[in-house]
This record gives sequence, C-alpha cells and structure tokens, in this order.
Amino acid sequence: MGGRALSPAYGRDHVARGLRNVEAWRARIAIREFLNAPNGEFMVLVNGRPAPDSGAVLGAIRGVHLRMSHHTYPNHEIPIVIRRKQDALELTLSRDSGLAREYWVFWTRDGGDPNRLEIGRLETSVFDTQ
Repeated sequence: MGGRALSPAYGRDHVARGLRNVEAWRARIAIREFLNAPNGEFMVLVNGRPAPDSGAVLGAIRGVHLRMSHHTYPNHEIPIVIRRKQDALELTLSRDSGLAREYWVFWTRDGGDPNRLEIGRLETSVFDTQ
C-alpha cells in the first residue's frame, strides 16, 4: 500500500472534530425541543433589548442547520436570549464575513463558558439592522 502515513495529531484532530459534530447535532435537537412551543410563550432579547419581531427571530433560530465552512469567518456578534417559563437559551449569532445574511450560531451551555459550541448556520435578513 502506497501513500503517506497520517500523524497521530491528524487522528486526534479528526476524532475531536467528529465529537464536536455529534455534540452540535445533539445541541440542535435540544434547542428545537426547547423552541417547540407557540411563539407567545417566549420572551426574546436581541442585544439585551426586547426583539421588535420575536416571531421572526424564533423562526430564524428554528432554522439552524449544519453547513460546511466556506473559507470565511464569524464577524459582528449579536447576543440572543430566549426565555420560556423558568428556562433560558443563550446564543451568540456572528455574521459571516463573506455572506451578509448568513450567521454562525454558537451556544454557551454554562454561563460564562468561553468554549462556545458552534451548532450551525442560518440565513436570514432579520438581523440586518443589528
């Protein structure tokens, strides 16, 4: 068999990337379950202020999906807090550096945890003025 041998670091990176993908998939499921209620049950904050159109924000967040990277990076951050009864979902949306209406979606599960999990992307014009 020809070819070059893969370094142990490549194997570790590949496994770590796979684990992050599984974790992101589970997070998307948990978020969809949390958001599976009528819009009127939620209070939505964008940049610390009540969202002018919370239904549009919820619709955008419900549309989070996996998307492969396309050589751009997350830019301008928009904090989102969605409250339902005693529970809260805190996300950070980061506008894509190349596609103005694409947002990277990050979830911080533990308050103040700097190790955010990228759970996917969404496309929307809802945050154009943010």
